[in-house]
Amino acid sequence: MDARNPESFAERGEFYLCLARAFLTPLQPEAFAGLREALADDLAELGESLGYTFADDLADYRRAIGAIADHAALLRRYSGLFIAPPRSIRINTGSYLDGAVNGGSVAAMEAAYRACGVERDPDFHDLSDHLSVQLEFVALLYFKCAEAIEGERAPPAMRAGHFLHDYVARWLPPFIRDLEKEARDGGTLTHASAPNPYLPLARILAAAVAHDAIAAPVSAAEQRAHNAISKARHDRAVRGVTGEDMALIARKLREKGLSIDHLAIAPELRDEAQGLTRKQPPSPRRGSRYE
Repeated sequence: MDARNPESFAERGEFYLCLARAFLTPLQPEAFAGLREALADDLAELGESLGYTFADDLADYRRAIGAIADHAALLRRYSGLFIAPPRSIRINTGSYLDGAVNGGSVAAMEAAYRACGVERDPDFHDLSDHLSVQLEFVALLYFKCAEAIEGERAPPAMRAGHFLHDYVARWLPPFIRDLEKEARDGGTLTHASAPNPYLPLARILAAAVAHDAIAAPVSAAEQRAHNAISKARHDRAVRGVTGEDMALIARKLREKGLSIDHLAIAPELRDEAQGLTRKQPPSPRRGSRYE
């Protein structure tokens, strides 16, 4: 389909919105029903129209979600993968880019959101690098592009393909590797051999991103700076946060007269320690069967 056709952008928006909803915590029984009864057919229809190739992964998804007994089983599986310690996979994907929670990549994503007129929902209690938030943002950019072609609004400040290239395409490989490792290892004792529909969904996302991601044109100087920053973030992600890093952070906080008590709490336990609870990211701006 011609990418200049507004229908093509709108369909891409619907595709990424489907996946954004699919990776949310399935808190309600309706989420399980949508994932089991509607999602695969919708992805197949949109994927065929957009030229994505993921037939084998879609078949794997149908088998996996079909083997999930009920809503409670899906919620336990999701929690074991992404929420409950010791969680296997990081759904806040900036950790794959920075090697730390709430690092520079998260700040860069938030700047992109603001530039495109997207504000943080005060009821949203997760970080801005949550997988679903990023995909919803990509969907919004495609919807805005479709409306711009039809003359209904100005084009967004950022192209969806550029965001996919700069962020999603970079964290997807380690995200999928972690999902694959969990599958090879048989999961935790609680979830050993349990079907995992999120691995084929991640591979379906990778097929779409490989098709849609576009590098933004930059000057040679900007590219060198970007490469240096990306390398530094990659090295940190591989190396992890060391004791020396924590000592430096503590020193900087003390110099500013700030508390360092939170540094003694593991990042994944800090919300609980502060009395916070996980909630869903903001609802999409268009209707969805996967809410």
